[in-house]
Amino acid sequence: MTTNWLPAETDLSRFATLVDGIPQWMRPSLDAWYKDVLKPGHGEMMTWPTPMIVQYDARMQRTIPLSGSFSPYEPSTIRALLTEKEELDFIDFVVATIAEKFGSGTHHLTSLEALLVSGNSAWSVGTREGLAGLERRVPIGVQEAAEHVIDTPGHAGDLLSQAWHAVFGLEPDYEKGYAKSIKAVEAVAIPLVSPNHKLASLGTVVGQMRADGDWSLALVREHPTQTSASVVLGTAQALWTGQNDRHAGQSDYVPTTRRDAEAAVMMAVSLVQWFASGLVARSA
Repeated sequence: MTTNWLPAETDLSRFATLVDGIPQWMRPSLDAWYKDVLKPGHGEMMTWPTPMIVQYDARMQRTIPLSGSFSPYEPSTIRALLTEKEELDFIDFVVATIAEKFGSGTHHLTSLEALLVSGNSAWSVGTREGLAGLERRVPIGVQEAAEHVIDTPGHAGDLLSQAWHAVFGLEPDYEKGYAKSIKAVEAVAIPLVSPNHKLASLGTVVGQMRADGDWSLALVREHPTQTSASVVLGTAQALWTGQNDRHAGQSDYVPTTRRDAEAAVMMAVSLVQWFASGLVARSA
């Protein structure tokens, strides 16, 4: 299947914008996916997908159960019973269940990702805290870089994973995403910069690096004024200062926005990588 084809138009800008929700042009492909993934099988799969649908009803505490009206042979019953947001939750649940039962490499998940890409969907099939699920799409290179850093051993990788999926997951929690981004950086930076400070925070790390004046990326060639030391310190300072909702009840309290949280987790990816890999160090 060709997923990257575009029409020969002068203005292709409309194809560059990712689309939220479930647009009409994705419906035929999504219905075909439903029919394929939810059809009963043989042996232990004879009753599939009824147990999964019953579990979904229980997890979502549905007063009108999907299991009583759902037909795997007629996907339109899903649209009749679920709102668009609820359907995304349902797809997310199905993805997690399939991955747990058959593995994340199953063709059901790869085919779903292909139709999401082809439909220019804002959602992709990702991994959320060890489980497959829907998450907001980011450029593939950024995703791969983040996944590499998330694999960092120790608490930093786990915290960064929680931050990433709190920001880009189907049910975003931007306040959590920002807070976990800071904690991920603290997990790698405090042992290096402020190892003897029992109550150290990222703010402590920033203050110590500023006082020391020699924490840098140790590049062979440096700009005379915009040094790598200023980049490291500036990034850490921006991450620390940018958290609007650290303390409620203050006159300048502002809830964390999506832009805030996305910027925070991207800064955290760089900082965790720099510190964990030893790229950030004091000058000899």
